[in-house]
Amino acid sequence: GGNWGRYHGPYCQQLAEALCGRFACQHALLCSSGTVGVELALRGLGVGPGDEVVLAGYDFPGNFRAIEAVGARPVLIDVDPTTWCLDADQLESVRGEPIKAVIVSHLHGGLADMSKIMELAHKRGWRVVEDFCQQPGASIGGRPAGSWGDASVVSFGGSKLLTSGRGGAVLTGDAQILQRMKI
Repeated sequence: GGNWGRYHGPYCQQLAEALCGRFACQHALLCSSGTVGVELALRGLGVGPGDEVVLAGYDFPGNFRAIEAVGARPVLIDVDPTTWCLDADQLESVRGEPIKAVIVSHLHGGLADMSKIMELAHKRGWRVVEDFCQQPGASIGGRPAGSWGDASVVSFGGSKLLTSGRGGAVLTGDAQILQRMKI
């Protein structure tokens, strides 16, 4: 139909609705890439200059750049050696007033312990960006990967499991996060 790669094409709304249905969220904001999606998610969560964002020391380089793009500073912790994802046990030892958010990436077939991470983050008032760019279709504790974070990001890049050649989306259940991302 000539719509491949077309911005705001006729299938964008259908894709957003399908993502909301699959990942049990109210809002899906389509964007140009998963990397841009992480930056938008951080902005939507109110992360900015002077804030700190925790993430695994081994993560996609674009996630580090997204933290820098919003003016925040990355705080690194190690990965769980069995999953190659952020180590939930090490997250417990992280302290600091300027910490505003955590980026959790599911990498190389591994899945982070989202139940433990979400419980700890919410207890401490941190927001969570769940990067499930490499794991669409995976399940964690009976829930889809991508349905746990305060904002979750998927990529449709050419190297991803769920691809359209390019693009991405940010999923959230919070209308205020969506509004800040749109701005």
